[in-house]
Amino acid sequence: MLLTISGKVEFTITLDSSAWIFDDRKLHLDTLVSTEDEISFEDSKEWNRQIIEGETLPPTLKTEKQFKSTKQELLEGTFVMNLSPFLEYAEPKTFTYRITHKNGVTELPYKDRYSHYAQFSNEGKRLYDDGMIDLLIIENNLLLERYEYVTKIEFI
Repeated sequence: MLLTISGKVEFTITLDSSAWIFDDRKLHLDTLVSTEDEISFEDSKEWNRQIIEGETLPPTLKTEKQFKSTKQELLEGTFVMNLSPFLEYAEPKTFTYRITHKNGVTELPYKDRYSHYAQFSNEGKRLYDDGMIDLLIIENNLLLERYEYVTKIEFI
């Protein structure tokens, strides 16, 4: 099943989330939402003590994660795609769109589209067998909202 962006738009856009795994615009959810504490280099003596005692991860661990093979990355990664280009391609005639999801219907402002992401995979597997997505609202590396199993995007 495919997801469409429809309603008061110039062009109806069909989204096939199964093809996004090959799209260079996909992002790792881990890199987009920070869950780790940042390492401070202001006091190198304290920083070294934290690493030795195991309180802080060495900064090389992040770099090591980036050099996994592409195949392994695709098999294990949790990916999201920013929805803003697709919403813009539809050339909306209004400034609000509505999503239909597992828990009902929610209206979202078009102006906030840069913080709207479609999660389409989880640990290398499709999120849903029918190709539906979860819509995530992420700002300043914080996950603010998750709308599960989005089945419709419509400009109103």
